[in-house]
Amino acid sequence: MNADTALLATVQQINHVIGQLTPEDYRFALPEFEGNSLGQHFRHILEFFQCLEQGVTSGTVDYAARQRNPVYEQRPEISAAAFEAFSHALPRFDLAQPVQVRAEFGSDLRPCYESTVGRELLFVYDHAIHHLAIIKIGLICHFPKLHADKDLGVSPSTVKARAKMEN
Repeated sequence: MNADTALLATVQQINHVIGQLTPEDYRFALPEFEGNSLGQHFRHILEFFQCLEQGVTSGTVDYAARQRNPVYEQRPEISAAAFEAFSHALPRFDLAQPVQVRAEFGSDLRPCYESTVGRELLFVYDHAIHHLAIIKIGLICHFPKLHADKDLGVSPSTVKARAKMEN
């Protein structure tokens, strides 16, 4: 499976979960998240996707330049539509295309590093898996009746390792 295919499957998982949440559930401040919500984690994932998409066009990806748009953490239907829009843009990406990635290390100096669109797809995919694992904790603790893929937030290598152990 390629990075773009894996990312499309992840967007489908995300929108399946979002589609089951009421706006109140989406915005609910979870104590396990120190008062942050599922919506804030979904916004965070989405904005990394959007930064990559902007970088594909401009030639420089800057993940620190996220808009941090509160609409995406308040309105699940708008967030789901934005994830869907990203999934429609994804097939047009040239995975071999070179891009610069602007680093953020907490100082005024923000160097750029060479990368490719394919490598950055891998990064945003892994980043999404990490946040989906956190989201899954919130779902289990507060929304146990919600139906999510059993492998939501689980690395593909872990899924493969578990399957080998079961056989």
